[in-house]
Amino acid sequence: MGRAAAGRSIVVIGGGAFGLVTALELRARGHAVEVVDPGPIPHPQASSTDISKAVRMDYGRDGFYSDLAARALDGWREWDRARERRLFHEVGILLVTRGLMVPGSFEAESYARMEERGVPVVRLNAAALARRFPAWSRAGYADGYYNPKAGWVASGEAVARLAARARRGGVLLREGATVARLLERETRVVGVVLNGGEELRAEQVVVAAGAWTPRLLPHLAPLMWPVGQPVIHLRPADPLPFEGERFPVWCAEIATTGWYGFPVTRDGILKLGNHGPGREVAPGEPLVPNEQERGRAREFFERAFPDALPAPIAGGRICLYCDTWDGNFLIDHDPDRPGLVVAAGGSGHAFKFAPVLGQIVADVVERRPNPWAGRFAWRRPGPRATEHARHLD
Repeated sequence: MGRAAAGRSIVVIGGGAFGLVTALELRARGHAVEVVDPGPIPHPQASSTDISKAVRMDYGRDGFYSDLAARALDGWREWDRARERRLFHEVGILLVTRGLMVPGSFEAESYARMEERGVPVVRLNAAALARRFPAWSRAGYADGYYNPKAGWVASGEAVARLAARARRGGVLLREGATVARLLERETRVVGVVLNGGEELRAEQVVVAAGAWTPRLLPHLAPLMWPVGQPVIHLRPADPLPFEGERFPVWCAEIATTGWYGFPVTRDGILKLGNHGPGREVAPGEPLVPNEQERGRAREFFERAFPDALPAPIAGGRICLYCDTWDGNFLIDHDPDRPGLVVAAGGSGHAFKFAPVLGQIVADVVERRPNPWAGRFAWRRPGPRATEHARHLD
C-alpha cells in the first residue's frame, strides 16, 4: 500500500457506514487508508445494509443529537445534489400517540424542540391525521405531529455508493478479508493480522466493525454488545395508501411500543421495524425473524391499518445493533492501547449521521478538537439506558 505524502498509514476495520465515511475523510486529508471487511460490501449482515433508514431531528429533549441531525440532514441533501438518482427521500416523519401527548414524553418533547428550532411541524388530532394521512384513518391514534424536515435513505445503496467513492478516491478496500486479531508490539497497536496469517502494518488502526466490534475487542464487552431487532417486510395488496407523502416515515408511540416504519418502496415492499429490548444474537449466525416476531408485526399492521387489504409477509431480517450502555457512540482512542481508535456503538441510530461522522472520527484520529466528539469519548460503563426511543434508524 502506497503512502500518501505527509500522511499516515491507517487500517480501518469495517466497511459499513462508520468505516467508509471515516476512510473517505482520512484519505481526503492525505492519509494512506486501507479498509478491511469480510465482505462483500455492503455486508449482508451489517446494520446499514437495508432498504431504508430514517433521517430525522426528533430526539425528545436531547438537543445534542437534534442539532447534530440537523447538520446531517444538510449533508444528505448536499450528497444528493451530485447524484442522478437520489437516495434521500424527504417525505417527513409522523409521530403518533393513542392518548394526548404528555409533557415529558418523547413525542411531546420532540414536538417542543422542533418548534423551538423553527421547524414547521404540524400538530395532528385524530381527524386531522385521517384527513392528511388516510391510511391512519381508523388506527386509534388521537394525537401527534408531522415534521416535514425528515425522511428516509436507501441505506444499502448508500453504502455501496460510499464504497465506490472510496475506491475512486484511492482507498484500498480489502473485501473478503477477516481480521483475526490486532498486531501489537509491547502495548502499542501496529496493525492487524488476518485469518490467513497475513500482517497489515499501520501507524493507526480504526475499529469500525459495528456489532462485530466487541468480538474483536473483548475488553469492550462491558461498554457495548450486539442486539438483534426484527425488521419485517410486507407486500400490501394495495400499495397506494402507503406511498410517498401520504404515508411518511412514522413512529407509533415508539418509546413504549417500539413500532416504526416507512413508505412502500417502488418494489411494493412496506417495511415495519420494532425497536425494543431485542434479543441476544451473535454476528455471523443466520439472522431471520422468528415466527413470534413475524406474528407481532402482522398483528400490529392489522390493528393499525384495519381498512388495508391483506399484506402478506414478503421477508425480513434481524437488524444488528451494537448497543452501548448509554446509547451514545464510542469514538475515541483506546486509553490502554496506543495506536487504536474505536468508532462503533451505533446503538441503532447512527446511520442518519453518516454525512458528519467521518469528520468527527477523523478529527479524533488526528487528535484535533471537535465540538461533537466529547459526547462519544471513552467512558466507564454505567446503568443501561432504558429510554430507547432516540436510538432509531
